[in-house]
Amino acid sequence: MLQPNKSAALPGDVEQQPAVATSEVLTSSTAFLRRNLRLLVAFLALAVGSSAVYLLFATPRFTAEAVLYIEKPQIRPVQIDPANSDNSVDSKTVDSQVEILKSDAIAMSVVNNLQLVGNAAFIGTRTTGLTVEQDALRVLRRNLSVSRVGLSAVIKINYTDSDPRQAARIANAVANSYIENRINATNQATEAATSWLEARLRDLQQKAADAERQVQEFQAKNEIEEQAKLSELRANARTYRKLYESFLQRYAEAGQQQSLKFAEGQVVSPALPPAFKSKPNAILLLSVAALGGFCIGLGIAAWAELSDRTFRSPEQVAELLKTDCLGALEWIPRPYLQPAALRARFKNKMPKYWKKSVDSELMHSNGHFSHVLTNPTSHFAETIRAIRLSCDLQLPDQPSRIVGFTSALDGEGKSTVAANFAQLVSRAGRRVLLIDADFRKRTLSRSMAPHSLKGWCDLALGRAGAEEVFRISRATNMHFLPLLEKPESFETAEFLASDGVRTLFDGLRLEFDYVVVDLPSLAPRIDIRASSTSIDAYVLVVDWGKTSSETVQCALASAQGVQHKVLGAILNKTDLRLMHRYTPHRYTECYFLGAPSSF
Repeated sequence: MLQPNKSAALPGDVEQQPAVATSEVLTSSTAFLRRNLRLLVAFLALAVGSSAVYLLFATPRFTAEAVLYIEKPQIRPVQIDPANSDNSVDSKTVDSQVEILKSDAIAMSVVNNLQLVGNAAFIGTRTTGLTVEQDALRVLRRNLSVSRVGLSAVIKINYTDSDPRQAARIANAVANSYIENRINATNQATEAATSWLEARLRDLQQKAADAERQVQEFQAKNEIEEQAKLSELRANARTYRKLYESFLQRYAEAGQQQSLKFAEGQVVSPALPPAFKSKPNAILLLSVAALGGFCIGLGIAAWAELSDRTFRSPEQVAELLKTDCLGALEWIPRPYLQPAALRARFKNKMPKYWKKSVDSELMHSNGHFSHVLTNPTSHFAETIRAIRLSCDLQLPDQPSRIVGFTSALDGEGKSTVAANFAQLVSRAGRRVLLIDADFRKRTLSRSMAPHSLKGWCDLALGRAGAEEVFRISRATNMHFLPLLEKPESFETAEFLASDGVRTLFDGLRLEFDYVVVDLPSLAPRIDIRASSTSIDAYVLVVDWGKTSSETVQCALASAQGVQHKVLGAILNKTDLRLMHRYTPHRYTECYFLGAPSSF
């Protein structure tokens, strides 16, 4: 038989691979968002709602801004050549002024000038061990912001407070305190320079006087032949006189500068009480909250999906269990309050002498065991038909088929699937026998034949006749063999592997087209391993979104005889609308449910 050459690629395959990969990523991402849309919306709404509540009760805060321009003084006390001086401000100078504005000296000056120490509204509730002055200083520095505008010589002073007038008052006070600080610093420098000039003037005055006196004395003592020495003395005298006059002029200018008040900065724009609050910023807060809530929801959703080891889609079942997924059955609520179920429960509690000793009629309930009869066109019924079709296709040469239904753990719904399968095949006109072989749970016997006095174990051991054990459904003509307690002299696994059970099953093949057996679960007990010699095929029932894949894989690996005969797996108790978000192949579910909702 010719095999296709998978290694040979068509001309357009290489170009199509990136597009296919991109399409798969988009499909997976969209499916992920659809699956977790409720969670994402919930966290987003929680974050935005919490932020909205905070905005309703948060105290509004206002930011006032004063603008300073930094410049160098026009006159310096020791500046010899004012025409060649550079009055431009370099970047280091501006940065230094920013740090001066942030200093404790400026802050303490503002605290003292505005008397903020005794202002309870300014300091608020004291919870620290600091002094009152230190606490006021801490509050002011916490709410004060000083920054340089780009690379310019302009500095912004921002102060934030719950009172807009107070914010403007403090921002202006910081600017004024800085200017006063710079004026004081300039005055101190001028005073120091003036003192130095005074000392230097006295020294120069003395030297000039000495030089002139030497000229006069030399001129009086010597004749005209000593003119060279005389010229030298006169030059020294003129030099000292010029130095004296120059320093005298600088001294006069220093005195004028000291009388005037020059600062290294000026207020370009004083702070005004702001009309609108600056904090909290509603738009920014809500945007950050929405983004944060969405990201938190996204992270939790990703963590939940990565930690989810359960079965969510038919493709996942086929990939992990290496078997066909025959379909998905929707969850059916248990009919605890239906009349037939109530009668069965009540009758099971009646005294034994009220019960019939022999009752060949199977109790029929319109509950979950006969869901295919009451809903023949449902998705549930179609999936049960898929199980029957798989049996017919994979077991074509056997006129009578013994099919066992099992699961990895108890409570996955195998009894419900087995009963509905038997009811559907029997309704189609086939001779069907349903056997309850779950010695631990006895779910079918408790619900469908609660008053039976004999079970199929008695029939296998020859302690009862067929007319005492068999129950018949009036609705479908399905036969049922209930199960009582296990034989006292046998273990359940030993009993299932006994010759009496094999002989019973061989005899049942001659009477029925289908023998449907509700078997124990794989994981808790080893009973099902003993049934592999009598069962033709197994249907594995998996609880959707509950049973972990590792549990099912380990259970199958521990029962090799069962694993080799698995006909396929059924996803049970599924939420079909939610399962849409795990698989792109949704036509069947959409056909029965209609167009799926966005949630």
